[in-house]
Amino acid sequence: MTTPTRDTSSGDDVLGRIGSLSGEAEYTDAEAREALADDGVEPQILTRALRERVRSIVTPPRWGFSWEAVRACALGLTAVSAAALVVVLALDAHASVVAQRELARAQLMSPLLPGLASDDPERRSLALVIAQEVDPAFAAETSRQLARWDVNARAQARTSQNAVYETRFMSGLEKLELSRDPNDRKAAIWNDLLPVLLDARKNRDDFVDVAIDYQRVLPLLRVRDPEVFLDSYWGELWILNILLESKIGPVVEAARRQAPEAAVVEHIYQQHAASLDERDRKAFEEAVAVYEDTLKGLR
Repeated sequence: MTTPTRDTSSGDDVLGRIGSLSGEAEYTDAEAREALADDGVEPQILTRALRERVRSIVTPPRWGFSWEAVRACALGLTAVSAAALVVVLALDAHASVVAQRELARAQLMSPLLPGLASDDPERRSLALVIAQEVDPAFAAETSRQLARWDVNARAQARTSQNAVYETRFMSGLEKLELSRDPNDRKAAIWNDLLPVLLDARKNRDDFVDVAIDYQRVLPLLRVRDPEVFLDSYWGELWILNILLESKIGPVVEAARRQAPEAAVVEHIYQQHAASLDERDRKAFEEAVAVYEDTLKGLR
């Protein structure tokens, strides 16, 4: 019968090695035992438990487990670790390339930023053309942002401008609605409502906003049948004429409902022209002529 050889890496050898290393410890056995006892640990029980634990770990089981298997597992773990390291290094390299690319893009785009933020439309357009060559996606998004900014800026400007219009408009509207004083009516037409409409007509966007508000003024105009003829009559006729020519659908329709026939306006002119001085008579005559032409154009 062949006597089995003893494995040099057996549990007893390992325990012996641990024992020899413990002789080199900084503290003596007596000091170590005393320290354990002070902490409530029984040294003999701890020693026995550690020996059994170490032997169970390092002693091959009887069913054939060998240290070759341990070495194989170790090599496998090493291979996995190496593969993981390769993946990490590859990801790190990719991240480095991306970072370098982003840095290069930023260096190319940074000189264009002042142009993109400029108030000069031509300078912005030129900067966008160059940005399109460097980074099309960035240029497209910047173009959309600038368009939104431009719309908002125009809206804010219109709001600010319309605030001035609104004050004068409301002043004139309140005079027409609330006062029976002829002088208030003349002030409402000549000082507030007609000047606002003429000023707003210089800018189409402002004019649209203001003209829509003037639908509230139309029913208060007395161009069809004035209760008392005032020199504000042809001012009211000018307001009606401007709204008829506005080309704003709902405003034109509202103005047409309030517009008298040309013959009615001509009759009122004939009734009162002789009582006016030459300047007012010519102003009235001009207003009537323009009004008649406007009505012809709407037919």
